[in-house]
Amino acid sequence: MSRSKSRKATSVLSFRLKPSEHETIRLAASARGVGPTTFARRATFAAAELPAPRTERAANPRAADLAKVLGQLGRIASSANQLARIANSTRSPASAPAVLAIVDELARIRQELVG
Repeated sequence: MSRSKSRKATSVLSFRLKPSEHETIRLAASARGVGPTTFARRATFAAAELPAPRTERAANPRAADLAKVLGQLGRIASSANQLARIANSTRSPASAPAVLAIVDELARIRQELVG
């Protein structure tokens, strides 16, 4: 739970669902471009005839793809780092610049993706 001092909505409401109910709600929420919690919150407000909740931040549709790409870049960078360590320990001057160029290129790609 958030420890924000400015957050006004601090009460939590929870309920249990059968797996089939959960899947149905998850699919309905996904069809509307929101998560199941946002979907349930909006439906609850509507059923209780409360004013619609404040609009939540829009989900970034590319966030999952970006996370995958950044994870792959991280793994590649880790491998390049291991190669640099080996090149440094064997005192192989020819391979060190190539490894450093790879690391620099990965950093450039990451900066371009993240901004």
